[in-house]
Amino acid sequence: MAADRFQKSLWAILIFVLVGIGVVYVVTETRRVDLPVIGSLKPFMLTNQLGEAVTVGSLSGQVVVADVIFSRCPTMCHRLSQQMAKLQSEIPQGVRLLSLTADPSHDTPGVLARHGQRYGCDPAKWWFLTGSKSEVYGVATNSLLFSVMENPEPEPAKLEDLFIHSADFKILDRRGRLRAVVYGEETNAVERILGLVKQLRREPNL
Repeated sequence: MAADRFQKSLWAILIFVLVGIGVVYVVTETRRVDLPVIGSLKPFMLTNQLGEAVTVGSLSGQVVVADVIFSRCPTMCHRLSQQMAKLQSEIPQGVRLLSLTADPSHDTPGVLARHGQRYGCDPAKWWFLTGSKSEVYGVATNSLLFSVMENPEPEPAKLEDLFIHSADFKILDRRGRLRAVVYGEETNAVERILGLVKQLRREPNL
């Protein structure tokens, strides 16, 4: 009898724990704050490191994480690309990573392909984008709301100072709408991005 009572108590505790977990999940989901719509992608045509044309349609139905880098930058861009490489290893299917170059006259598809190899880039998940300066900068500033410009000084002392650009990540939903910004200097930037990506993937793609 004592054994039966002990077993029933264990089952009662287990059921209580499971119900508690379910309540916590429901409360968390219902309290989740909807992400605002900050902007949206406008029509464009750029080229990835494989020499393939990339348009708004190329991203349809995918959650997108984007940043701005350039291959000659050994400091901030290196850190951003390291974070992208970590994201690449953890993102689920249906997520696309984009790195736009601030230096399109130098960063041809071939240069970007070699640059991506340094970080173990998988083109099935991560594209480096280039094109005409006006087109690249137009996408970066008008659609993704990055700050990016060529350094007005004629001969900057350091390579990393050739271009001035944002050091953050922009996250877009499957409808091409800009929904969140995560700063690269945040200690938990990668974890925050992964959480936002998962949240956006749960949204209906209407």
